[in-house]
Order: sequence, then structure tokens, then C-alpha cells
Amino acid sequence: MLRRIATVLIAAAVLLAALFVGVKAEVIRPNMLLEPEGVKGVDVSEYQGALDFTALADAGIEFAYAKATEGATYVDAQFMTTCEQASGSTVALGAYHFFSFDSPGADQAASFAATAAAAWDDPTIRALVPAVDVEWYGDKEQNPPQAEDVRRELRAFVDAVEAACGRKPLIYTGNDIYDLYLRGCFDDCGLWVSCRKWPVWVEWPQGGWTIWQYSDVGQVAGAANEAGHVDLDVLAEGTTVDDLLIGR
Repeated sequence: MLRRIATVLIAAAVLLAALFVGVKAEVIRPNMLLEPEGVKGVDVSEYQGALDFTALADAGIEFAYAKATEGATYVDAQFMTTCEQASGSTVALGAYHFFSFDSPGADQAASFAATAAAAWDDPTIRALVPAVDVEWYGDKEQNPPQAEDVRRELRAFVDAVEAACGRKPLIYTGNDIYDLYLRGCFDDCGLWVSCRKWPVWVEWPQGGWTIWQYSDVGQVAGAANEAGHVDLDVLAEGTTVDDLLIGR
């Protein structure tokens, strides 16, 4: 009996180890095996090309976030076309900005607001509150900027965007950025958390998020990069798309 129990325990340990290695190598993706329930969305950039909003709606997608700008000067090549495609759709559209640690926050906000206005000012688009993507790029993870500098410039961005559209932006981030720069300093902004390997309650046990990006290898009719993938998102329980509309 003891030998049998030991064999079972060893087999279980081997399976758990294999699961951990598979998830770390991104071969196994628990979030796709146990897809979360809730209001679904996608987030895209120019790499997805043109979005088909009719196909997205038919697939049960209720919202989409599209990259508008990056840094102080870069404008996503697809954003304006995406706004045109979103006109009259039941799928709500939000604009997001990729935050640069190398440009003044106010300059980035000015570029973003000028571009995102194509969605905000169009009454035929169900425009969502904006979002700012704060994540590592280049060598920043190995050489992280000073926390007080990042917080100052991100705060300048947040305040300027709120002045432009009347709503504070959501902040898209992961645990490392949150712990280093955001915790306790941007509690007035909603969180869009990136937890793509494990369920959100494993990677983000503190809760308090508005949107959870749970996959970067989703497959949805109407949106795909060259590999056929798109980022998938879900709203927190009790949150609706109407709650996130700019006019609310």
C-alpha cells in the first residue's frame, strides 16, 4: 500500500513539474484550456491589419482596444482605418497608447489625444475610456528607469488625457511594472492586467482589476496577426462595456 501511494505521489509530482515547465515555455496555456467567463474583447495594433467589426460582433466580442500612438511622435498606421471600420458597430472601440520612458508624459499625451480624438469625437463609435500600456521595451527591464521619473511623467500623461476626454485612462501592466512604479501611486486609475500564462487569481491575487488580458494567442474571426493570433481580454465580473464608455 505504501509503495502504491508513493508511486502515485511521484507521478503527480512529475505531472506538476511537466505542467510548470510547459507553461513557462509557453507550450501549455492554462488560460486557453480554462477560458474565463465574462464580457470578451480583443486588443490590437497595426500588426493585425484591418479589423472586421461585423465578424467580431458575430464571434461574441463586445469591445476592442486599438493602439493609437507610441511615445511622443509615433502613430499606429492602422488606427484611423480601425476607427472608420468601427463606425456604427455594436462593438465598442477604445484607443491605447504605448508609454515611452524616454519622452515627456505631456508630449505623449498631446500626440495621443490628437490621434484618439478620431474615436472620441465620432458619435457613431461607441468610444471606450482610453488606456496606456506601461511595459518593458528595449533594455529597460535590465536598466529600469528611476521610479520617481516614471511616476512623474506617467502622472503628467494621465492628467492630460483626463483633461482631453473627461476620463482617466486605464493602465495596462504586469506585476513587475506594477510593483516597481504603480503600486499606491495610481489608485485613481483602473487596471488592465496582463496575466497570460496562469489564471488571474494566481498571477494577480490582489484583485482590483477592470480588464484581464488572458491570452496573446487567441483566435477570433475578424482579427489576426500574421500567425493568426490576437490578444484576448475579459472584463471583471460586474463590469459592463457601458461602464467604460467615455460618456459615462
